[in-house]
Amino acid sequence: MNFPARLESERLILRPFVHADWPALHAHYADPECTRFTFGRALSEGESWRAMASMAGHWALRGYGPYALEHKVTGAVLGAAGLWYPNDWPEPEIKWALSRAYWGQGFASEAVRAVQAMALREAPELPLISFINAANSASIQLALAVGATLEQLREFRGGRWHLYRHPGYKPQILVRPLDADSAAAQALLAASDRCMRDLYPAIDAAHLESAWGLKQPNALFLGVWLGAELAGCGAVKRMQDADALAYGEIKRLYVLPEQRGRGLSRRLMQALEQDLVERGIGVCRLETGIRQPAALALYASLGYQRCGPFGDRVADGTGVFMEKHLR
Repeated sequence: MNFPARLESERLILRPFVHADWPALHAHYADPECTRFTFGRALSEGESWRAMASMAGHWALRGYGPYALEHKVTGAVLGAAGLWYPNDWPEPEIKWALSRAYWGQGFASEAVRAVQAMALREAPELPLISFINAANSASIQLALAVGATLEQLREFRGGRWHLYRHPGYKPQILVRPLDADSAAAQALLAASDRCMRDLYPAIDAAHLESAWGLKQPNALFLGVWLGAELAGCGAVKRMQDADALAYGEIKRLYVLPEQRGRGLSRRLMQALEQDLVERGIGVCRLETGIRQPAALALYASLGYQRCGPFGDRVADGTGVFMEKHLR
């Protein structure tokens, strides 16, 4: 990706930061109303300089970053806008920050539209969001004004935040192996266990053993990422029945509640099935429950049919056993 260092809009020049910009940017960072939803307080002169330096350094580390916003007529630096992706951010975003003297004049939306057009032209595969504190109504209104749509609500830094998706972009879905011992995997497995306990209070602890053989050579444990976020996991174990028939058994399929409805479970199932096919295994079995209508509908749409129990796991009789012939 080759992002331009300079853009122009009707009234603005979007350009690299220079050292002389920091006093103008300090007008933003020293104003507690401007920083209420970002830093939570006014910054000192030294902190403002370091904030500017971090935006300039972002270009060196990522190959893209925010621009200084210079007024074409007056030469004043109004603030900053551009691409931004700190390590703890869910995905790359379009950010903006204007000094209060320039609020309400359309400068921020003008700059954001210039960045949107540039990003779609130079990197159409790069999904872009704006990640906004839920209480920041002015930024939410701006995101909506430039065509971004609310995609999800999430907890972040002890508060509630909105994730808006900019037009023309869809988050990339990626399925790949997941380390069962990693903190992210353990968090997903624990969330899956809690979900099952809520649905089936009578389920025994042995049924919810987190590893479930996921680290064995005959098991495949996959994660699904939506953009940069690990959104779910799935596992299949290669087994044999009493007649020495090889089959695969789905051991885990879980997607975070806020990420459901995007086809992630289907992508996981297809990847797990593909692994069995590549190993010459033609049957896949699974267990779900009568209290999981969405799961039942998903498996039915993938070609699974109800069959007799291939294991006595759910003591209260709510288990549903399904099977699919993959070839």
